[in-house]
Amino acid sequence: MQAKGAHPSFTSRLAFIIVTAGSAIGLGNIWGFTYVAGANGGGGFVLIYLLALAFVAGPAFMAELLIGRMGKASPPNAMKKLREGAKAHLPWQGVAWMGLLSTILVLSFYAVIAGQGMYYGLVALQGGFEGWAEDAVVGLDASFRDAPLMMTFWSAAFMTATAIIVSFDIRTGLEGAGKILMPILFLMLLGLVVYAGQIGDMSSAVDFLFGFHDMQFGPRLFLDAVGQAFFTLGVGVGGIMTYGSYMGDDVNMPRATLWILAADLFVALAAGLAIFPLVFASGVDAAAGPGLVFMTLPLIFSDLPGGAFVAFAFFLLLTFAAVTSSISLLSPTVARLEEAGFRRGPSAAVMAFTVVTVSLLTIMSFADWRDFYPLAAIGLDGMTPFQLIREGVSNIVMPFSGLAYCLIIGWALKRGDVRAALPMKEGGLFTLWYGVMRFVAPAAIAALFIGAMLS
Repeated sequence: MQAKGAHPSFTSRLAFIIVTAGSAIGLGNIWGFTYVAGANGGGGFVLIYLLALAFVAGPAFMAELLIGRMGKASPPNAMKKLREGAKAHLPWQGVAWMGLLSTILVLSFYAVIAGQGMYYGLVALQGGFEGWAEDAVVGLDASFRDAPLMMTFWSAAFMTATAIIVSFDIRTGLEGAGKILMPILFLMLLGLVVYAGQIGDMSSAVDFLFGFHDMQFGPRLFLDAVGQAFFTLGVGVGGIMTYGSYMGDDVNMPRATLWILAADLFVALAAGLAIFPLVFASGVDAAAGPGLVFMTLPLIFSDLPGGAFVAFAFFLLLTFAAVTSSISLLSPTVARLEEAGFRRGPSAAVMAFTVVTVSLLTIMSFADWRDFYPLAAIGLDGMTPFQLIREGVSNIVMPFSGLAYCLIIGWALKRGDVRAALPMKEGGLFTLWYGVMRFVAPAAIAALFIGAMLS
């Protein structure tokens, strides 16, 4: 039993790893990774993505977890507590508040994408997609995106499910959902990989993801790879920090982080191995962009044996992955409202309603605002509100917050306090990790920002 008034925590080390891995694993791995990897040519992008996980996003992920563990509060209060302890003068809480705003922005398009996945799953459950002609699939996508009320309904349905889970206490809601959803997600994904290997062109998919052909490295590729690494891990918006505050004292953070990063990488690559064999076997362009999941794959499912069942399994997988991440994205704002004296259930409901309201920007970007580029005057022509939110958060806010976390851990807090909180013994491994946190990760993020501005 947990003492009344004590800061909530997960029940065990395994529970923490499962739930936090679920936070990291989401639409970024299945929807985001596959279309960004496809758009950037596969192997070269994957190489930079792996390096970004190891030396940039991974250390920032661990830094955010550590701040949560040391602060034991919602992101703004955790940052405030550590700032006061370090006697620092910069407003660290500003980074946390920016992160909380970003959770709403990320969820606003997450809900729309996940809502469409839920709707497609329902269509597949009713026998849809199997044997469909191309115009039927195109028509389904067009009818969904031309109906703002329908998109709003499904976005609200997804956020209602998220809010219900978050409204329960930490162990019943977040931990309970993670223990159920994560094993199912892994089994479904492995099943789809096996199926794709039997039906599709696995050798071409492996060559595409891990072969290095005509690689053209430039600032945009590096920014996309690092942004995707941050997006798949969910670093920089406060969800990981909140979960870090729920971490038990018995958890060895470096070891747990390795397990979480391995699970995140496995799901991203497995998603690629589940999708690209089908793509190549069908002669479809891998660089189909964001429409890969909702336009290209349904066309492929229509020609497959048992296509309706495969489509249902895939969109159920997509929904489960979205839920495991959305509960972590909703949790930081709910935790902050709890600290302000509001009850958890109403707080979750209010924040879910806020997300659905903001999601209208993405909904209209898919509907009547397809050609509306609000920041065209400052050189961002061709970017709808959805694209501005998606790229702004993943390519700017998340890396910037990750940079701040690394600087706080590597420079502002005492080395001994950081080492004890991990915990790690003084010596080679800690010195290497601390050097990455102080020098490598901040320098890499700063160089990417400079490169992006000069490109």
